[in-house]
Amino acid sequence: MIVPNKVISFSESIIGKMPIILEYLSKQDMTVKELFFTTQDYFEEIDEFIYSLDVLFLLNAIKVDFGKGVVTYVRKD
Repeated sequence: MIVPNKVISFSESIIGKMPIILEYLSKQDMTVKELFFTTQDYFEEIDEFIYSLDVLFLLNAIKVDFGKGVVTYVRKD
C-alpha cells in the first residue's frame, strides 16, 4: 500500500498519491479536515490519507501547526 510492487500500481500506492496532497497545499494552506474532505476521492480509506501525511511530514514536504491544525506546503526554492 505504501510502495508500489507487483500487486499495487504506482498510482494506487501512497507514494503515488502524495503529489495530490501537495498539489492542493501548493494553492493554499488547509486544516487536516479540509484537506481530507478535499482529497478523499483519491484515497480508498482514511489510513492511506494519514500515511501520506506522515510520509510528507517525515520528508519535510509539509509543515503542520499542531495548535491550529493547519497543514502548509514547504516550498524548497
